[in-house]
Amino acid sequence: MRETGYLLSRDELVDRFRTLPSLTNFDNAYVKRILSLSKLRMYEPGETIIEEGLTDRWLYVVISGEVSVSKGGEELTRLSHVGDIFGEMNVIDGKPRSATITAVTNTTCLAIDASFLDALDEADKHPFNAVLYRLFSEILAERLRETDAELARCRRDLERLRRT
Repeated sequence: MRETGYLLSRDELVDRFRTLPSLTNFDNAYVKRILSLSKLRMYEPGETIIEEGLTDRWLYVVISGEVSVSKGGEELTRLSHVGDIFGEMNVIDGKPRSATITAVTNTTCLAIDASFLDALDEADKHPFNAVLYRLFSEILAERLRETDAELARCRRDLERLRRT
């Protein structure tokens, strides 16, 4: 893995990163703050980005490339859209990583040091958390929809197998 230092909050970077779907809900001041606590990380195919069972406080946004999400060695899905987020569950609940994330192709991610949430002053904490948790809830709702659809497919397949 190669990485930059923490990103400076230059206006051109703010404008560029504000176009990411995951950052459009934040105003420029918050984006600047997020960028000042973020690094760009570049991974080669096969490199592990997050390892299941470990604990850290980094949240990732896909800038380019594709990653594989696996649990217990079995691939669950792949993420390849600009703005796809992973690592959010640990930020929400503080528990060890629930899956392993591996780069499939050359991948660049915005890595956000989420421990900054603990350091926000009270005036910033509530509005920032409200926007962040809304973003997380949208992500988790979409993943739940996908899981529900997969479960329905599995149940249909199981029922079809029982009848044969």
